[in-house]
Amino acid sequence: MQTKTELKRLTSGNQGEKDSAYFIDFYYKNSPNWAIIHDLRIEHNGLVAQIDHILINRFLDFYILETKHYARSIKITEHGEFLVSFQKSYRAIESPIEQNKRHIKVLKTLLQGEEILPKRLGIPLQPHFLAYVLVSPKSRVIRPKAKDFKTDAVIKSDEFYKQTRDNLNNESILTTLGSITKIISSESLQQIAKNLVSYHRPSQFDYYKKFSISRERDNQHPVSIEQTKKTKYYCYCCKQSISKKVAMFCFNNKIRFDGKAYCFDCQKQFPLNSPQQKR
Repeated sequence: MQTKTELKRLTSGNQGEKDSAYFIDFYYKNSPNWAIIHDLRIEHNGLVAQIDHILINRFLDFYILETKHYARSIKITEHGEFLVSFQKSYRAIESPIEQNKRHIKVLKTLLQGEEILPKRLGIPLQPHFLAYVLVSPKSRVIRPKAKDFKTDAVIKSDEFYKQTRDNLNNESILTTLGSITKIISSESLQQIAKNLVSYHRPSQFDYYKKFSISRERDNQHPVSIEQTKKTKYYCYCCKQSISKKVAMFCFNNKIRFDGKAYCFDCQKQFPLNSPQQKR
C-alpha cells in the first residue's frame, strides 16, 4: 500500500510538472527575452531547494513556480492551510506558498554567494523574485475570503502567461524605470540560466531501500526511457512536431481542446460535438 501511495504521488507530481512545462514552453521557449529552467535542485550552505520551474526575464524578474497536480479540488483555509480532496474528505499537505519562500531563500544565497548575477559599475544587479503555485487547469480551487488570507499566488497553469503579462502592464512608473535601468542582454540572460543549471545536484534518494525492493530482481525487467525531442510546437498527446498554424487552431478552440495543441490525428479524439465543446 505504501509503495502504491508513493507511486501515485510521484506520478501525479510528474504529470503536474509536465502540464505546466507544456504551457511554459509554448509561450516562452523561443523568446529572446526569457530563460526557462525546469526541475532544478540546488544545494547551498547546507540548504536544499527543489524548484519545479524558474522563468527569468531581461529585467531580472525571477518567477519561482511550484507545481501541484490534484485531479479534484484544493481547499485553502483562512489560516493558509492547504487541503486536498481524498476519498470523501480532505487531507492536509505542505503549504506550497511556504515551500516557495524557502526555495527563494536558498536561491538568493546561491546567487549572492557565487556571484552569478551580472554587475553594473562593479555592483551586482539585484533580482526581483515572484512566487506562484501552479495547479491543474481541471482542479477546483476553494479559496478563503481575500481579507482572511490572500491566494493570488495560486493560479491555474494555463493562466500563468496572462499573469506575467498583467504583472508587466501593472507596474508603476517608478518600478518600470527601475527595471529599465537594470535590463540585460539576451546573451547575459542565457548565461545566468546556464550558470544556475551548472549548480544542479540530482537527488540520490534510494527507493530500493525504502520499499525493500531487490535490485537484482528489478534489473530482470529493464525499462527504456526515450527522451522526446522538444520543438517550438508539438502535439500534447503524441509529442510529434506540429506547425504554428495547427497549434493556433487548437488554442483558438480552447474549450474543444482543453487549452492544449494536438496534431491532426490526435484532434480526432475531440469531435466538434464532443462534451467539452458543449461546456
